[in-house]
Amino acid sequence: MSRRGDGCLGVKSFKDPVHGYNDICTSLAPVVDSPLLQRLRWIRQTGHAYLVYHGMEHSRFNHSLGAAHLAREVVGFVAGNTRLYYRSGGRDLAIALTDAAEVFQLAALIHDVGHLPYSHSSEVAITDAATVFRVKEFNELPRRHEEYTYRLIPLVAEIASEEGGVEPRFTNRLSDDLNLILRGPGLAPASSQPLTSWCVANLLHRLVSSGLDVDRMDYLLRDSIYAGVRYGVFDVDRLIRVLLAVPVMMAPGGLGIDPDTTCNLAVLDKGLSVVENFLLARFYMFSEVYLHRVVEAYNSIHARLLAVLARDGVVTVLGGGGELEIPHPEDLEKGKDDAVEAWIELDDTAAATLYRRVAAGRVRGASAEARRLAEMLLRRRHMRVYRVLEDREVWALYKSYLDGNPPPNGAAATLLEELLEMQRENPLLIIRPLRVDLVSLEGVYIYYRKNNSLVPINGRPEAQGSHALDSEARRLRKLAELGLYRIAVFAAKENEEEADKAMRRLEELREAIRSEEKA
Repeated sequence: MSRRGDGCLGVKSFKDPVHGYNDICTSLAPVVDSPLLQRLRWIRQTGHAYLVYHGMEHSRFNHSLGAAHLAREVVGFVAGNTRLYYRSGGRDLAIALTDAAEVFQLAALIHDVGHLPYSHSSEVAITDAATVFRVKEFNELPRRHEEYTYRLIPLVAEIASEEGGVEPRFTNRLSDDLNLILRGPGLAPASSQPLTSWCVANLLHRLVSSGLDVDRMDYLLRDSIYAGVRYGVFDVDRLIRVLLAVPVMMAPGGLGIDPDTTCNLAVLDKGLSVVENFLLARFYMFSEVYLHRVVEAYNSIHARLLAVLARDGVVTVLGGGGELEIPHPEDLEKGKDDAVEAWIELDDTAAATLYRRVAAGRVRGASAEARRLAEMLLRRRHMRVYRVLEDREVWALYKSYLDGNPPPNGAAATLLEELLEMQRENPLLIIRPLRVDLVSLEGVYIYYRKNNSLVPINGRPEAQGSHALDSEARRLRKLAELGLYRIAVFAAKENEEEADKAMRRLEELREAIRSEEKA
């Protein structure tokens, strides 16, 4: 059976409030209908933001379909533009991109299957359980949802290949293809790998997991619409129409492939304004919605509640006998029945049901702190004490320490451990580095049509300066680097003095970092 010009045998359309229709290759319908993807219907896209923006009840399932739709759309335009502007080396690349559209749409469709209940706030909970409360078994769990996604790839690939007939494009196994796209193929092609295949895999990885990808394109628009704000609105149809690929190029003198420009994503010079709009939309959605003080208060309460329940033995790794059990990623990768079943049942509904029982005092072993935190969530009574420190270096150091990395020697190490000890003694004091979405545009170029030249947006300053319009690249680079490096301190009113003490320690940490830099 021959495929259409977009790489699909047929298309199944889902009505969508953001894109009008989400068009998915018919072969991917078994994956859409599978419990692994249907589970995302019961996981809110934006955690507890719905407690502030009441329209934000949408799910990871909505977003996954939207990202998959954009994946199919963007491949078509990137292939067309590449063929037009690189008439010699672009034709083969354009054909290969189109041939890989089905696999790429599958990768975009499943890119979020690894999310825990209430999305990113549960990742914070695992970190807190392991580092703040020293629950040893939680050190075995990944702290990023992508790690769960990678482990679920074999299950997804089996469904897609056996029930949908999806075939690999880069390797001999569909699961390996998905790993190439979602993880990235590496910095250089393997000696046995065709250059075009490596090039396409590299480009598709950028289009699903970089600073300018279908994931962000969809969630900025979708979250903005459901929140009832316009901060995240940008012209996505225009954006996907100004992208093209840089094909395999030889270095000067024919000494191998050019490492600076080969197989990267580029933006046509006529589309720079919409890229700027996209970057500003990303910044304002974080500053005004995702990191809204009350939104983060509730997300922080959920994260701390889950961590405290892990400390109490109520939430455990699968096999630990807890009321809520989190499967180990290796067991999911092996397809163990009990792990897969536990994963499918692990959603917002399961967590919320447990929290209601905790708040009512009906869960054996749940501490008074857990009950108080559960009541805050269920009765919508967030912590009223809020302090904040904006400092990139302190944010990075504290986050790294929470992630289990050793601190530098000296005063900084002492202060970091004191911040954790304060929270161990009083779980109702939360000192949290807020999540930011700073992914640079490394490897993305501006393509100037007049003289067929490329200027890297995030290139080294010394690598620029040769083009009259390099200032545009510098402006985009500054916008891409916009970030909110915020450490928030939340506490109940009776713990205000402890919150102020925590702020003093954070300010001392900032001074300690400055002193060590000078030394």
